[in-house]
Amino acid sequence: MKSLGVVAVAVAVLASLAVPSDARTRLRKPRHGFQTRVGEYTIEPGQDLEVCEYRRLSNAKAMDISRFQLRMPAGAHHFVVWRYGGTTQDDGQFPDHPFPSIGCTGAFRDDLFPQLLIPTQSPNVTLEFPRGMALHLDARQQVWLDPHMRNFGTEPMEPDIRFNLVAAKKGTVKHHAEGLTVGNSTNIAIPPGGDQTLTVEWPAPSDITIIHLSTHQHRLGTHATIDVLSPDGASSKRLVETVDWEHPSSDWPPGGLALAKGQKLRITCSWHNTEDHEVRFGPLTTDEMCFIIGFFYRPDESVPLPPGEGCLPSRTGLLCPFARAVPNA
Repeated sequence: MKSLGVVAVAVAVLASLAVPSDARTRLRKPRHGFQTRVGEYTIEPGQDLEVCEYRRLSNAKAMDISRFQLRMPAGAHHFVVWRYGGTTQDDGQFPDHPFPSIGCTGAFRDDLFPQLLIPTQSPNVTLEFPRGMALHLDARQQVWLDPHMRNFGTEPMEPDIRFNLVAAKKGTVKHHAEGLTVGNSTNIAIPPGGDQTLTVEWPAPSDITIIHLSTHQHRLGTHATIDVLSPDGASSKRLVETVDWEHPSSDWPPGGLALAKGQKLRITCSWHNTEDHEVRFGPLTTDEMCFIIGFFYRPDESVPLPPGEGCLPSRTGLLCPFARAVPNA
């Protein structure tokens, strides 16, 4: 059993800027859907801060989401929306403000591991799901909002973070998307002034179809690739390649990428350490990560998700920070 500290760090995997003084950078509210803004909090000069905030979203009825739009200020590193996974319905029992937290792990007494809903990295992102696919929200969906950013300025910052959830057209949704984060949190060890390349392979726990894929590294990342292996493992196909850790490339496979149970995704990450000390996995922007992030759907949502290799317990979404490292190709 991994220690709670390691798990908490692993969950931190996990998208126009929104500056209060410049109205041009604000995010326009959608006509069909709603906008949510993270509550007020302060980041001190030079501070690297990740917070968590409980919310009920404003959808009065169950809703399918075809588009997600996020705006965060400069210095943003990631933003994740987690489903609350517990049973408490009394909103008065939850914190009413953002509070420091790594990946919202253990944010509430009956929700040790939140359920992954929307993982992102870039501060200015629009996720447009292909026709027929959408995220599903329960009525007044309970969520945790998880922004992580650093204040590079010399004055305290009160970040303006907001996102839109745009409704899908009725009658168009055939599959519901779920969040995906897969990688390795134990084998990163970049020597002072040196380099490391890490390759990780992860088998699908059941038949799934990949909708979207991208990579997630921190500032020392120099190169990352995602490949899909053939069912027999004898060959592979390149899906994503990026040399920009902050704005990584992504892939929306046309028609989706079907993975049979046991078929593997492979991620390879490379880093160059400009520091005078070893850098390992961690939640800060000065630590490192190696993850695939994206979305998938299941052919039969009524069948529970089986336990995945290197994954944390989950009813929806796959959060797998302990995927197996393999020799570099």
